[in-house]
Amino acid sequence: MYERRPEVVETERMKGRPLLVVACYITIYIVWGSTYFFIRRSVATIPPGWVLAIRWITGGVLLLGFAAARGRVSRLPSPRELAASIVLGVLLLLVGNGGITVAEKYIDSYIAALLASSTPIVVAVFDAALLGKPLSVGRILGVVLGFGGVALLLYNGHSVAGSISPAVLIGLLGAVSWGLATSLGHRAPVHGDNTVNSGIQMLFVGIVSLIGSLVFGPSPAAVISSMSAASLVGVLYLGIIGSLAFSAYTYLVSCEPAERLVSYALVNPLIAVLLGLGLGGESPTPLLGVGFPLILVGLAFMIYGERVLGWLRSLAARK
Repeated sequence: MYERRPEVVETERMKGRPLLVVACYITIYIVWGSTYFFIRRSVATIPPGWVLAIRWITGGVLLLGFAAARGRVSRLPSPRELAASIVLGVLLLLVGNGGITVAEKYIDSYIAALLASSTPIVVAVFDAALLGKPLSVGRILGVVLGFGGVALLLYNGHSVAGSISPAVLIGLLGAVSWGLATSLGHRAPVHGDNTVNSGIQMLFVGIVSLIGSLVFGPSPAAVISSMSAASLVGVLYLGIIGSLAFSAYTYLVSCEPAERLVSYALVNPLIAVLLGLGLGGESPTPLLGVGFPLILVGLAFMIYGERVLGWLRSLAARK
């Protein structure tokens, strides 16, 4: 039987790699950008606790199964690594994503997405406060513009106090918790494989959400009887397609530069706003046209601020 030479196989693999990279970028752009739209659909008829339980148990089982199939679970996490993963999982998925999920019961999906998009700004603040990382001029400008954009986005056109509803505060708490966990995660002693670590976090939070829903929420029979087809599709999309997107992200982490990879933070809000206003029938806030661009500019300065400032300085020097 004819066998291809190893160098031929490697050449063919490298030829297909650019297409795979592009496919992975498209996946995380669209799937993560549409997450908030499908959360909104899910919580329309499914209690948020049950959405979290179904989503994270599904995601955890899929990721850990994927890791096992790829031979990534050759070493089980130590008790210290397991504890660190659980703490971060609670901050990221239970409080962070859970806050956004609860908030979307009462606020539009694109508003929740824009609240969540402020996470890189929150991370920069926590990095400076907790880890002593100095804020560059570009990042300081990004923090100011980003928070200013969020404030304008939330303003209802009548009063500042009336613009800050309990649901908005819960969503902001979720964004802050996610940012805190992201900052702490840089030094947390977690399992070395991202897929294994994330699978542990998802499965733990899913089980906790399931227990909480069984004790304090409506019964599974009541949930099933009131569940709409759209909500069921939404929660399955979050659990299954969302997990596939994370696998795409993990692949990009291994082969793409960080400054290119974090471009999803700029694209995801655009997708979320287009879906919420276009397909979701949601209503724009009075200052969305000003607040949304400010948030995007703030994020751009958070990610590429020093490069942009350097380009502006060189442009000014030429004149």
